[in-house]
Amino acid sequence: MIDRAVTYRLIGAGIMVLSSAIVLPLILDGERPAELDMQVQVTAPPAFPVIEISPVQPADSVSNEPVAEIEGSEDDIRLIPLPKPSQDVKIISKPEPAAKAEPKTPSEKLAPTVVADRWTLQIATFKSKDNAKRLVEKLKNANYDAYSLTTNSLYKVYVGPELKREVSDKMRDDIKKEFRLNGIVVKYSVN
Repeated sequence: MIDRAVTYRLIGAGIMVLSSAIVLPLILDGERPAELDMQVQVTAPPAFPVIEISPVQPADSVSNEPVAEIEGSEDDIRLIPLPKPSQDVKIISKPEPAAKAEPKTPSEKLAPTVVADRWTLQIATFKSKDNAKRLVEKLKNANYDAYSLTTNSLYKVYVGPELKREVSDKMRDDIKKEFRLNGIVVKYSVN
């Protein structure tokens, strides 16, 4: 038979594996930060002129005779043109401003456009998907923009999003009067 100490160790290891299988998914929910949802489209790189380089020759094959005369003059020297920076790179997921500002020089760095914070109203959290669906339908029938999200096997019901927090606060008060549900105003996340 198995020794009693080995039995206790096996039971303890089983309990540790089981508890980590339950706790780790709650901690590591896998939600992506909103900063990673930016889509960028980059076009083809600029065309550079092709420069041919002759192969290296051994020192013995190169003549030691001085060059008598250089062909051409200093005026014939051409500089290789620098490629123009690409202006057709755009950020897809962010809207462009309607009014164009003064033209920027290429030396200025382009800062990404910051999207204003949006607010949404979290109404309830359910363990049952059916309960969340019923509340969403009830809120939609009352002309609220309701939706539900699933996080950690819980179904959260939201109304919104709105650009101003004051609008979400007023909506919270209206829903509290009409449905007797206490909601909380939270920042809207695309996840």
